Amino acid sequence: MHKKVKSRIVHISLTVMGISVLYGCGGGSDSGGLNTADSDQPSAPTLAAATALEDGTSVGTLTFAKGATATGGSGQAIAGLACEKPAKSSPAYGFTHLSLVVDGQQVAIPEDIGLVAQGNPGIADATLRQVGCYYPLMTTDTSGKIRTKSGGAAPYTLGQFFALWGQPLSTTNVAGYAGKPVKVFIRDGSTLAEYTGALDALPLTGNREITIQVGSALSQIPNFEWKNPPALSATPLIVNRGAFGTALNGQLGLEDNRSNGRGGQGQPVDGLSCYGPRNQSNLEYIYHAHSHVAIYKDGVRMAIPQLIGVVGNDEVFSTTCFYPLHTHDMTGTLHIEPLNYDRQTLGQFFNIWGQPLTRTNVAGQLNTPVVVYVRDGGNLRIYQGDPAAIELKSYRSIVIQLGTPLKEVPSFELANEAN
Repeated sequence: MHKKVKSRIVHISLTVMGISVLYGCGGGSDSGGLNTADSDQPSAPTLAAATALEDGTSVGTLTFAKGATATGGSGQAIAGLACEKPAKSSPAYGFTHLSLVVDGQQVAIPEDIGLVAQGNPGIADATLRQVGCYYPLMTTDTSGKIRTKSGGAAPYTLGQFFALWGQPLSTTNVAGYAGKPVKVFIRDGSTLAEYTGALDALPLTGNREITIQVGSALSQIPNFEWKNPPALSATPLIVNRGAFGTALNGQLGLEDNRSNGRGGQGQPVDGLSCYGPRNQSNLEYIYHAHSHVAIYKDGVRMAIPQLIGVVGNDEVFSTTCFYPLHTHDMTGTLHIEPLNYDRQTLGQFFNIWGQPLTRTNVAGQLNTPVVVYVRDGGNLRIYQGDPAAIELKSYRSIVIQLGTPLKEVPSFELANEAN
């Protein structure tokens, strides 16, 4: 359900990360075709001054629940789009940015449209259900960026995105906002134009800014310039699970919970129980997936300790129990072996580890700037929220940067695992 907004707003100032964007009421062009808004059309809106935002910054009022609605993409083929198994890597994603402005108020586009979690009953393939699936269009935050997988024969369309979302898109109803006039404006480069074609056919071309105006006319159209993450390294770092040694896994120095007595020692931690060895217990995990975590401090990779979440003297002969989140080696590979389909998070892993995970303290590393990068296949982005809330998805790569910025984001790939 969306909130009601006032039917008319003379001026509204929207503050995004301390930056105010001013919208006002004004005339709009009613002529057909693709109309460029310029000084020859005094009644047409103009392009607002650019607002610079870092990738992942939330834009607009949080109104919708995250993810698709009941009629959207939950694993089935929809609008010509298939939900595919997560990939270790793929060509870099592009993006189109969407602004939905209702009576002058910008409404946030929800996250997790096009991302289907493990165990979702909408995934017909049982094997695929174990690791979840992704559509080639997705939102991973509330920035309004629609992430687009490259390699398609033709651009994806706005209609396909709204179908995945499970929301209506027409000149009389946009995402449930009905009975108000609708206009659409697009910006490619520095050119602002009104779009008057079929809404569902509007192409989602790279770096395009799309504004859907519902209700009151705007005198200025939102205009965002994005600071994107560094490039993903073109040379993959192959992760051979089971490998040991500083050269392969990073510099030693991060404490483990086996020696300091913190974190998971067999007791329930953050809602996760420690279940008995598989050959001595009737409890069996329902799927086995892997995420990868790397911590870099001033450009140097720090090793994630081995056997976090494994209680006992060793993991083969005298293990007392395993937590659903654990490590076997120092490669940074997180094993996800839950007893149910509840979503597992990075914060739960750090709690089992017995280490803090905040924007000011990562595993005891204090007083250093923290930036978090998350990659799913070719979709690399900056994560702006609480790092403890990051979901651990199959093949997801998480890079935590402490201090000196990385010139490029490392690309980790699990070697001894089928894609």
